Amino acid sequence: MNVMTRADDPAAGRPTPEPLPPQVRRVYAVQLISAVTDGAVLATVVLYFSTRVGLPAASIGLVLALAAVCALVSAPLLGAAADRFGRRRAAVAHSLLIGAALVVYLCAGELWTYAVGAVVFVVAQAGAGAVRHALVASCVGAERRVRVRAHMHSLLNAGLGAGAVVGAVVLAVGTPAAFLSVYACGAVVALACAVLLYGLPAEADRIGPRESRPGVLPRGARVRALRDLRLVTVTGASALLQLFMPVLSVILPLWLSVRTEAPAWVAAVALGLNTVQVLVLQTPWATRVRTDTGAAVSASVAGGALFLACALFGAAPLGGPVVAASLVLAGIVLLTTGEVAAGPAAWHLALRRAPDDLQTQYQAVFGMAGSVARILGSALALPLVLAAGAQGWWVLGAVMASAAGVLALVALRGGGRRAR
Repeated sequence: MNVMTRADDPAAGRPTPEPLPPQVRRVYAVQLISAVTDGAVLATVVLYFSTRVGLPAASIGLVLALAAVCALVSAPLLGAAADRFGRRRAAVAHSLLIGAALVVYLCAGELWTYAVGAVVFVVAQAGAGAVRHALVASCVGAERRVRVRAHMHSLLNAGLGAGAVVGAVVLAVGTPAAFLSVYACGAVVALACAVLLYGLPAEADRIGPRESRPGVLPRGARVRALRDLRLVTVTGASALLQLFMPVLSVILPLWLSVRTEAPAWVAAVALGLNTVQVLVLQTPWATRVRTDTGAAVSASVAGGALFLACALFGAAPLGGPVVAASLVLAGIVLLTTGEVAAGPAAWHLALRRAPDDLQTQYQAVFGMAGSVARILGSALALPLVLAAGAQGWWVLGAVMASAAGVLALVALRGGGRRAR
């Protein structure tokens, strides 16, 4: 009888994955639960305040733009404060602020009260995302940061998708009580998330610059991450790459309704297809991006996929409903492939080498890319596509492909210097 020895076992030499610390799983739970609330709120809040409260749509748009700018400007300072005063404390504070903003939504009946709630909600939401990523990254080795970031991204997508379903039900019911129940439940969920985060080990608050005095932001701390040329370059390129977000949520639905014969259900199916594809592919793809060369390959795939997706979207008006729907759904598969490939490349280049005492600051600065992408998408990309048609889509695809090329170049050159 042949007996297989350890040397003969092909699996014997494979390292056993180290189990995730309990605090990482706790942050994972918060990420998923809070994302459901975010999805439900984002799906309903604009329609509630425009159709039920009676605020002008243009005013709501200005408030949302103001909130995005506030989130963008405050990100580095909030990240530095979290690293200095404690990431666990910062995470709890952001969750409580989200809950407070939703309570304001419950009471808001005028533009100024809505504006207060919206600005607090968007700023706290951005800050919460950065500090949660930092909490997770500080609990694992540098070699696992891209993978756990990918898992956080997948949980976010899953939660937003579930929240959008809740929002769709509320919109179908349409009563003020249905809308208000979302915000009331969201406030309770935010409080529950704060309690979960407060239960993290106290060590999560003890990582900070060793040279600074307790309770005082060290001189220049708020800009240290901004002096990292590699981080700033990758963040700028990611802002252009992440134009796929406004494409999916704003630009493509409007394009389908005004310039194509695609059936009305295509936009909803496109969003669902994107969510499923991210859930299935994001973590396995990120697992394979372990080196700068791997990041360069991933970025190149992203650039090609995003360019081809835009080309297909631009061609959708050339056929009838079936052709338009087929081109758009094929484009969504490519767009999501670009999203799945772009993320790990950028995360690897921007965050894998982030100093331990500046984790939240690095996460916050990198998170600015999403805010910039949303602003650019609404202010520039949407008018470009609606005015120029297919040519506008080609330009948009070329911009995203060029940004992917910048990421690949940074990876191959090992670009930039770390902040000192």
